Amino acid sequence: MRNRTYALIIIALLLPLTQAGTAAAQTSKPSGDWSAVQALSSGEKIAVRTKDGDRLTGRFDSATDSAINFTHDGKKVTLTRDSIRNVKTSHGRNRLKGALVGAAVGGGAGAGAGGYVVARTDNFGGAPLPAGIAVGAGVGAAIGAAIGIGENYETIYEAP
Repeated sequence: MRNRTYALIIIALLLPLTQAGTAAAQTSKPSGDWSAVQALSSGEKIAVRTKDGDRLTGRFDSATDSAINFTHDGKKVTLTRDSIRNVKTSHGRNRLKGALVGAAVGGGAGAGAGGYVVARTDNFGGAPLPAGIAVGAGVGAAIGAAIGIGENYETIYEAP
């Protein structure tokens, strides 16, 4: 009965992660269509990779048929279309990465708490250790997914 309860707890805690992975897998295929860059809203967060290998991030200003204008570190930057390898837009924090890191940290904390209970009492046997790991990983994953880590960028233009 105890194993069934642990299995249900683990499934309930990990179920939200399955949907986060599905959402992360749904990315659009980048294209060589420059009109997607021209359609961006002013002030949108972007990352531009040049053909030289430089990566510049900032806020989009405007784009013409031959160039893109944006603000990088408080300075106005203009790059020609020929010098750009790809352009990506930010879609907020990366929740999947946050959930994974949170699950690892929470699982470690839960293992420590469960180990402490096992070491200090004889009444529970070894059961608090896996329960602590499961609960800690679930809580950590939930908090990590809510906070997110890093930026989640989607490629909207890639040079042909």
